[in-house]
Amino acid sequence: MLTLYYVSATFVQSWRIQRACNKIAEHLAQSSSIAFYALQPGNDDGFDPTFASSELCGNRNAAKVTDILWLRGNQRGCCLRPLQALQITPWISFPPAPSLLPFAYAADTATPTTTPTERQPQPRITLSTDKTQLLHLLIESQVEPQRDSGTTDATMVRLEDYGKLIAWKIDSHLAVLIETDIEHFTKLLIMTFLQNNLCINDNLPLLRIESVQREGQPQPFELLANHLKRQSRNVAEINAESWQKHLKDLRALSVLAHQATEFEIQKNRTEGKTGLPKQELVTQRQAEPTAPAVVQVKAVAVVEPTTKTTTSPAKSTHLKQPSPVQSPLNKPSELEKIAATKASTSQQPLEVQDNSATPVMVTPVPKTSTPSKSFVAVQPTSPPSTPAPTAAPTPAPTPTPATAASDSRPRPILRRNKDSLGESKPLNVLVYSDSASARDSAIATLRQLLERDVYTIYSLTPQQAAQKFWMEQTALLVVCGSVAPTIGQILVDYFLHGGKVLSLCSDILHFILPNYRTAEVREHELVQFSYDKWQRVKMMHHIFCYQPSPVKKNFSTDSEESSVQSHSRKPSMELKDLSGQTHKLDVKVLGTEEIWNTPSLMLANSVQSGGKAVFSQVHLETNPSEFEFDEEKFAILKQNESTRLEIFTDLLRKYMGVQVRCTESPDPTATGVVFKQAYFLGRHESKFELLEKLRPRCSGTDHVLVTPKLTMKFCGQDDKTPVANTNVLPILIHSCPDDFSTVDYYDNLKTEHIGRLVIYAPVVSSSMHVINDLELVHGLAVLPLQQTAGLGRSCNQWLSPVGCAMFSTQLHIATDTALGSRLPLIQHIVGAAIVNTLRGHPLYRTLE
Repeated sequence: MLTLYYVSATFVQSWRIQRACNKIAEHLAQSSSIAFYALQPGNDDGFDPTFASSELCGNRNAAKVTDILWLRGNQRGCCLRPLQALQITPWISFPPAPSLLPFAYAADTATPTTTPTERQPQPRITLSTDKTQLLHLLIESQVEPQRDSGTTDATMVRLEDYGKLIAWKIDSHLAVLIETDIEHFTKLLIMTFLQNNLCINDNLPLLRIESVQREGQPQPFELLANHLKRQSRNVAEINAESWQKHLKDLRALSVLAHQATEFEIQKNRTEGKTGLPKQELVTQRQAEPTAPAVVQVKAVAVVEPTTKTTTSPAKSTHLKQPSPVQSPLNKPSELEKIAATKASTSQQPLEVQDNSATPVMVTPVPKTSTPSKSFVAVQPTSPPSTPAPTAAPTPAPTPTPATAASDSRPRPILRRNKDSLGESKPLNVLVYSDSASARDSAIATLRQLLERDVYTIYSLTPQQAAQKFWMEQTALLVVCGSVAPTIGQILVDYFLHGGKVLSLCSDILHFILPNYRTAEVREHELVQFSYDKWQRVKMMHHIFCYQPSPVKKNFSTDSEESSVQSHSRKPSMELKDLSGQTHKLDVKVLGTEEIWNTPSLMLANSVQSGGKAVFSQVHLETNPSEFEFDEEKFAILKQNESTRLEIFTDLLRKYMGVQVRCTESPDPTATGVVFKQAYFLGRHESKFELLEKLRPRCSGTDHVLVTPKLTMKFCGQDDKTPVANTNVLPILIHSCPDDFSTVDYYDNLKTEHIGRLVIYAPVVSSSMHVINDLELVHGLAVLPLQQTAGLGRSCNQWLSPVGCAMFSTQLHIATDTALGSRLPLIQHIVGAAIVNTLRGHPLYRTLE
């Protein structure tokens, strides 16, 4: 009997795997990506493509969900088009198995040989020999293991059992790339998401499995490991303290990989330029006579960007060879060693490729769900904020061809330029970064410093930058990290035509100031610099320190007077835009590093257009909390935190021309928003009918409604009112607000159902959070006086300061009616009603 049961179970399992294999193969054959991922508990993205695809994928913003494959709790599975691309050049290859980096994984063989007479060892897995069956998987996990979770080695999924380990990187989470085939991909999905077993090597919580197209080659682990201190992990089982040291090692390796990648990119630019002048080999600095015996090692490399495309074989650029006299100053840097080792293993000439093909960006349109009895949440009716950079290039709606032909009168056009902020929609502040952590840090700092409800802040991807739709609606462009040559020229063109650019430790400096081509390698260095009234400020320096070429040989022996003279001058230079027009630039050094007198802050002005670019070679965007693992640096950066924000604010206000918050504020992180309780208005009978309807959804007997984005409590006269905040909204049932006239409102309301029940909120995160995920009553309206996190279509930010006329309402419309079968018409009906109402007002009769 047990044998029969075992045979049946084996047959069913084999049938399930085969059926899943066929389904996955069908989607993968259409140049699509399969993505399974886990959301944070309580979140529901509705299969938003920006969440379905990993942020590590280069064409993430072009992704569209074409099919839903899996839905259970907070787990999702879907099919994405186009095939998501993953650039792994700054990643790290896996060391030979078995190893403990980045996690513990077993040997490639399942039966190791101990004596010469034993049979040959068998490989752990055997992938398909059919290349059409092979694919690459991006696997993401958290960096902290699950402890005391009950997971055993038997239930933990080992990635080496399902594919060949290719590369890894670590940031806010751990990302791994493996090569596998469709059969092992299917088995991996079954063992993880389909069995709710989200735990991989070292008990790391699994976040994502996504099929991707691999681009580039990772940095060799062997070369990077030679320049790392002794590894702290030497056993598989380690405690929490040892795990933190292990993470510190992994992050150090990841930083080295990024440094090696940037060094290689700059070297390629230098070698790929035709007619390259003889480059000056900068000698390494000598210590000052009064300096202590221990001297910081400075490695110098000469790099120069190219703005031309070349197909000729690249010239090789050699770093200066060390002198026969061995001293600490003659030691080559880690990046020089890595580059030299790579150069020795490859004798092929370097070719510069220009991938000029620009991917087509597709803005996904949310699908309208129409159940048998539908309820529609109508978004606030105030004008939405500036759309994200994926929006169409025309910022204002234009008439259809038929309308334009029939109406010869010129129609007003809303132009969103940098000089008419008060008369247009909010301008964008865009952040371009090659690193997720740098991007998040820059955005967080900008949110602290910029004036509230004036700008919308978005990240800018390479695909969006190539579209150029963002230029006319951008007040400030912030650039962090490395920039591809094709994108760099577009960003330079934006600057030359009047744009404002803030470079935070970015090689965009090369594109705007080509003479700044001499680079020193500064790895994890804490420097001291001065700017304006802020003296001896200590902050983290960029990986490279750029300075104009040619430079003096003995930096440290320059007198303070000569250094001031050399840095205070305003040299002029010329630069061409994409159309070939020449622009004259004035360059000025704003701040200098005090040990070597190198420029820390620089300013470039475009004489013709008025464009400005500020270049910072110190990490103004970095929060001290990112260095908590280094107690010494963390303490110093924490001490200089207020100065960092003051300098950042001064640069934004003085040179970038954007509005910033008052610097006299004692707490620059304060939001300035005071949350208050809301009010439930309307007929008492209707209010209590709705509360009775919601009773099954309430937790306990206190009328508490918990939704993914907001917790609401309907409070009676004797109920204790909770403190209102961005996630909690107390709603008073028997009270009326002092700043909203219910008499005037209901005297002027002419509807039968819509707006008869009202939730008035002086301050709320979003009025849509009140009515989303709940079936309330037909016509209920939410009237916010101010929103702190308004959200429009396609995740566009919705600025809602005090004074906006906005509301959200929920409509229940039967789908078997004329309007129910045409739900998209509702938005046009609402818009027409608002226009007619405004035209009925004496001040707006001539509204066009």
